[in-house]
Amino acid sequence: MREKLYWTIKKFSLRYDYFLFFDTTPYLADQLFIRHKVRVWFDREYAKDGSPYLAIFCHVKKKDVPEFLSALEDLKKSMILCGHPKYQGEVSLFMDDIEKMKGAVNHNEDDTDLKAEQVEPA
Repeated sequence: MREKLYWTIKKFSLRYDYFLFFDTTPYLADQLFIRHKVRVWFDREYAKDGSPYLAIFCHVKKKDVPEFLSALEDLKKSMILCGHPKYQGEVSLFMDDIEKMKGAVNHNEDDTDLKAEQVEPA
């Protein structure tokens, strides 16, 4: 099972790195960012009905990325202490499912290209 509980978003920027991570409604990560002295800009957040977790898109100055990642490591411990012992497993499973769906979409796009190449004009 994967240890990593965040995604790095590929987006060109000279000053910032972009991330997606998972938090809960009381926003446990906010206090960790303060404790680690890292400034985070929150871009968007998404919630799924019935899930206690929020997908949060954010960006961080490139120089602050090590502190940000350290805060995310501490988030795993905070989740356990705050009553979310399955945080790591559930988020990892969700991320694996998304990657499988992404792989299936890319595979279907490749099949469409092959079919288009096989059709010859009469």
